Amino acid sequence: MKTTIVQWALLLLLASSNAPAQTARIEDFAVRLPLSAGSEGLHVLELTEAVYRGARTRTLADMRIFNARGEALPIAFLPSPPAKPATAAPVDLRFVPLPAAADARDSLLRMYALRVERDRDRAVVEITPEPQSAAAAARTPSVGAYLIDARSLKDFRGQLVLVLDADAPDYAGTIEIQGSEDLVSWRRVTSGPLTRNRKLGEVIERTAFNLNRPPSFMRIGWGSAEIPVLANAQFIEQRESTVTLPRATLATTLSDDRRTLYVDVPEALPIEQVYIRMPEQNRILRANVYRHDVLARPHRRSPLSSRRTPESWQMIGSIEAFRVMRNGVEVEGAPLAMNSGTDRLRFEFAEPLQGDVPIIEAQWRPHRVLFAALAPGPYSIAAGRKGIEPGPSLDARSLLALNDPAGTQIATAAIGGVPQPGINGLQPARGASPDHWARYLLWIVLGAAVMGLAWMAWRLSLQIKQQAPGEKEQEK
Repeated sequence: MKTTIVQWALLLLLASSNAPAQTARIEDFAVRLPLSAGSEGLHVLELTEAVYRGARTRTLADMRIFNARGEALPIAFLPSPPAKPATAAPVDLRFVPLPAAADARDSLLRMYALRVERDRDRAVVEITPEPQSAAAAARTPSVGAYLIDARSLKDFRGQLVLVLDADAPDYAGTIEIQGSEDLVSWRRVTSGPLTRNRKLGEVIERTAFNLNRPPSFMRIGWGSAEIPVLANAQFIEQRESTVTLPRATLATTLSDDRRTLYVDVPEALPIEQVYIRMPEQNRILRANVYRHDVLARPHRRSPLSSRRTPESWQMIGSIEAFRVMRNGVEVEGAPLAMNSGTDRLRFEFAEPLQGDVPIIEAQWRPHRVLFAALAPGPYSIAAGRKGIEPGPSLDARSLLALNDPAGTQIATAAIGGVPQPGINGLQPARGASPDHWARYLLWIVLGAAVMGLAWMAWRLSLQIKQQAPGEKEQEK
């Protein structure tokens, strides 16, 4: 009997390990949300906070997109689209033509330089066109360069745009831009083609030059015999684009001594920064922030030590939280950057918290997902199921254009509606799903085998006790 039970247990163990994975059903996931994609083909969607809160894996391997037949559709994760720089309105710059003769040009520049040196603030230089227009002056063969006053562009970044005169002939040549702070010492800033061609019907122009923190004065020169006739010189500032990322409010638990604040973090949420929002003004708190290391190796413990596994915490930085009024404007403390995921955070404050508990917010960047919609619809997205293998995938590189790796030109789909709970609320289904039947049956058989072995040991001990008196009599 002992051999038979052990053999059955081993056979079921091998069967469970070699059993093919069953198809995942949408009902087995913790969270289900409808999608707005109404047609077949490629679609791109941006994940919402509900998907991350329902997911149980940091890599979103337990996320699926289903059609109406319950088929899991192929998906691929896309990079974030490049931020489009914001540009300001063009600013007109003052400029004057310089003579072509070297002696005359140097004499004019020395005159401007002397006027600069007269004042400590160098605010008396006024570069203005001559009474005749710059275009008319440039038509004369005496023009050999242009001087641009760029003192108002200090520490700016953008493009210098040279506007060619509309009545002047087309121009094609290479120009060189030199810069100076005192009109005496010059250095090369940049160079490139300056072109305008109207012979093909459409106007083909190349008149912009990138500048980073331009000098106070710029001199435009060229090496060809033709003279570019400028009607205007403009500067277009290139500003950093501001992307507003969503924030999620995290659940917190305060310790009994009010010095430690534990924060529950959805493990799949791609957090970039953590904020502390103070409930009242004129209050300053300082805290060390620790990240729970969920991937730490378990420590070896002796049989006499506690069975509770020690937790591993890694310090990720310090944060100063405040909310004060400065010149009538409310100012808050800077956030703390997060460079790795976790499931918990711990804030250790220097002093016990007084009053209301601060609000912890996480700023996160949503993923973009490319999926191939296969009829019939409607389509749904589901997440939250442990122990599931990654679903079908797409090769985004072969499907998207080379100049559009982020899929900005693909039709978009949106996640809508209220999260629909799975079998067990917003937790993964704990019932016996089809792909877990062998595992549960194996545990039942193993339990029966252990009970059978215990029964056999008990019977054997009774037999030994019954034979013991007889053996003693024979020895006598």
